[in-house]
Amino acid sequence: MIAVVLLPGPSVKMHGLDAQQSLSLLPLGDRPILQHIIESLVAQGITSIELITGHAPERVEALLGNGDRWGCTFRYHLAAQYDRPYRSLKVIAETKTEPWILIHAERYPCVNFRSASLSKTVLYYVTPRGSFNGPDPGTIGSNNNSDWWGTVVFPPGNLSEILWNKTPDELRDHLLQMVSNAEATAIETPDWIDGSTPEALLETQARLLSRRLNGLMISGIERQPGVWISRNVVVHPTVELSGPLYIGPNCRINRGVKLGPDAVISADCIVDTNTTIEHSLVIAGSYIGEGLELSKAVVNHNLLINVRLGTRIDIFESFLLGGLNQSPRQNWFGRSIQSILALLLIVLLLPISLFSIIYYAMVRHFFYTSIQMVKLPVEDNVRLSSNYPLPCVGDDAWRVHRPAGWGAFLRQFLPGLFAVFLGRISFVGLPPKSAEEIQQLPLEWRAIYQKGRAGLITEACVAATDTEDETQRYLADAYYAAKQNWLHDLKLASQYIVRLIVPAL
Repeated sequence: MIAVVLLPGPSVKMHGLDAQQSLSLLPLGDRPILQHIIESLVAQGITSIELITGHAPERVEALLGNGDRWGCTFRYHLAAQYDRPYRSLKVIAETKTEPWILIHAERYPCVNFRSASLSKTVLYYVTPRGSFNGPDPGTIGSNNNSDWWGTVVFPPGNLSEILWNKTPDELRDHLLQMVSNAEATAIETPDWIDGSTPEALLETQARLLSRRLNGLMISGIERQPGVWISRNVVVHPTVELSGPLYIGPNCRINRGVKLGPDAVISADCIVDTNTTIEHSLVIAGSYIGEGLELSKAVVNHNLLINVRLGTRIDIFESFLLGGLNQSPRQNWFGRSIQSILALLLIVLLLPISLFSIIYYAMVRHFFYTSIQMVKLPVEDNVRLSSNYPLPCVGDDAWRVHRPAGWGAFLRQFLPGLFAVFLGRISFVGLPPKSAEEIQQLPLEWRAIYQKGRAGLITEACVAATDTEDETQRYLADAYYAAKQNWLHDLKLASQYIVRLIVPAL
């Protein structure tokens, strides 16, 4: 038996919690939701797992690796379209020869899949509390009654081919029709991991902390009944801990704090003096200020989600809420080398710079100017990020996506050397953008871009065959974000120089 785990794309229901990563990577107790799912499958002897993801796939692979940690074999597939995510089933040949499980990772049933019939399709469904009067699979999907939540066991065969071009809603209708035709069996399942909304996530968290989710566990030392504290945690003697409660590694809980019940403080967090947190989740790397009262809330750095009201608030006052994740230390040696090299190039190429400025001003009517660009890397809120002036020739110098060549060299590269000299930008990196341009990027692209660094020479200007093609520019930025190191930068710089010498290449 194999498992096909489909990771969801961004959802408006999550209020931005899944902007930088799949919601299945959000914490549930001491580990991500996806890790709970993987470990549940492994405990049942299912070690061949296919993962389909289109949202921040690099974070999924960074968490799971190749599966050796669990004695598994993982294969990753990229879903190009969120609305038709099942096309990757085309390349999973095992679905024709083995029974297989399709799991939508925002919800997962705590069941033993080995007990399912392997000769017939089996759906797992949930019933809202107080609305189900008996096991009648024919009512699945009706209003205010039971519903399928995305997990199904298929027998081996060609059924996967039927699913290739379906949307999730079309798949649901198809499976419910199979139940109505007695071609599939539906099994009511009371225990689910549900991370589809912040409210559902907190409810699942409470069930986990109270040991009401079958087969799931929490690591750490249970200091008192229902209170788990991980390694390297500092708790002031005046702190009140009310279980069930989990505190992750490297946390600092200051004087007079009250934690719990049903609270999770993830790794590397600070909870400041006289703050109360209950029925809430604090995501890793967050700072909670003094004298706050959080109840039924999810906090991710400066993002506060009020679950009771179903609203989000961005907190701009860092003394209330904020992030503790430190930016990578600057490579001062590398910055110094770049500044010295930029100064040398400014001096050596000064005649060409002056000639180009005069030429563009008199002939093309483009004048020497500067554009305000966002300094990378940047936190979630672009409006609060620091900007820097990037010199160029003409207001559209960076708004038009130029390939490597003399036009880009004279209008972008030469004036931009001043910004490199001042340490505001690198020779090689992602294309510089203003705050407005960043906000206009698609969500996935923006998440990749904001974690990178900007440069005068970009992957797109060297490698893209059509720099006006948005898809090619996105793939170029994503590729550079994954490959960036000094060797790759040197390769791009060399290709840029070759394009100047031999423009036809």
